[in-house]
Amino acid sequence: MDFDAAKKIYFMGIGGSSMSSLAQIMQQRGRDVCGSDMQQSGYTETLQKKGIRCYIGHDPANIISEKPDLLVKTDAIAPTNPELCQAEKMGIPVCRRAELLGYILDGYRKTVGVAGTNGKTTTSSMLTAIFLASSFDTSAIIGGKIKQLGQSYVIGKTNELCVFESCEYKESYLYFRPDISVILNISNDHMEYFKTTDNLLHSFRRYCDNTKKGGTLILNSDDKNSMDMIALRPFGENIVTFGENSGDFRVSNLVCDKGLYSFDVWLREEMLGRFSLSIPGRHNVLNAAAAIAAAYTVGVDMETIGAALKAFKGVGRRFEYHCTVNGAVVADDYAHHPDAYRVTFQTARELGFKRIIAIHQPHTFSRTKMLMEEFVEVLSTVDKVLIPPICPARETNDAYHIDARDVVDRLPNAEYMPDFEHIADRVKELAQPGDIFITLSCGDIYKAAELITKKYGEEIF
Repeated sequence: MDFDAAKKIYFMGIGGSSMSSLAQIMQQRGRDVCGSDMQQSGYTETLQKKGIRCYIGHDPANIISEKPDLLVKTDAIAPTNPELCQAEKMGIPVCRRAELLGYILDGYRKTVGVAGTNGKTTTSSMLTAIFLASSFDTSAIIGGKIKQLGQSYVIGKTNELCVFESCEYKESYLYFRPDISVILNISNDHMEYFKTTDNLLHSFRRYCDNTKKGGTLILNSDDKNSMDMIALRPFGENIVTFGENSGDFRVSNLVCDKGLYSFDVWLREEMLGRFSLSIPGRHNVLNAAAAIAAAYTVGVDMETIGAALKAFKGVGRRFEYHCTVNGAVVADDYAHHPDAYRVTFQTARELGFKRIIAIHQPHTFSRTKMLMEEFVEVLSTVDKVLIPPICPARETNDAYHIDARDVVDRLPNAEYMPDFEHIADRVKELAQPGDIFITLSCGDIYKAAELITKKYGEEIF
């Protein structure tokens, strides 16, 4: 793909966090940028204010009128999409989002990629905050809004360093060649694509092989799948591990104060310092350990790392408070895998909430069916569950024949909610002081939290 020759670029799915970032980056590089999405959003509004044309809906007339040199699509775009078909009919080159991102990353002298099933956005955002506080001229391409910046990307003045989020969905990460590859954890997700755990581990192993010669692989030594993955065959470059129970970078002496953790970090036998976080959750201790290992490997001093982590305020849609209703807190979280639900619920308990009410939007038919037992197990640990219809995202139900009410039927503490209006009204009925209601999904369930805030929110965060 000759990206240098593409003067006008059309982005399909331009309203997504990553795609909107890439669109703005290419505009800053002098390209004529436009694109489409199925609905208007905060991202499309931001793009439009910057002069990027955003069409709402996928219409082949958009391709005909724009006549782009290149069409970039997300992996959620179906082969039968009318805009995609029109581009192919007109002979317009088409590439995946990851291909363009790989091209952009290859222009940097050093890149740090963060991969793994859970924690990618938070950890890559932590790293971005650390590097921005250091002497490194930093760029970043993240999958969510960094609260301190109000956006999901940073463009440095030079091509010195770039932090990026490396997604395994449909093996997008195989287009990337990091200098430092961080793998946080590996769990069974996207199994409609990978089919088996063995396939998943072999895919991550191929990604590790993309680490540039002389580069460093940073692994979670507490995560069995990560260690099984690297044991598949020898890795020729440097391997650094982190963990609580073992690892080159080891965390110890954890202290929790109102959900916020402080901890010591050791590099083998050397005490590097004590670190404190301003975002809740024990899981973020290991995310921070991975960020510390990567930043140290690049050359950032411990004082800078510690101050940046203490000042880090988190990422949008990660245990994000919206409002209170009848004295109960309403929060939103991007979690969409059972492992992520566990740490989210654990965080709520550490924060001292009396009751946890999960508003679980099942995301995709395949994930709902393949991880049914795991979702039922974790959702049974909270006080109540409200479940709206499945968010189909990129899928149809033809191969799965599953409904959100199938999840409800498996949970004695669950209620089916036909839409977000019913959720908002039910929250108002149930809410008591000491409760927390958490909307959970990488779909559009955040709109339910916004609706609750609009209709019944008393204190807005």
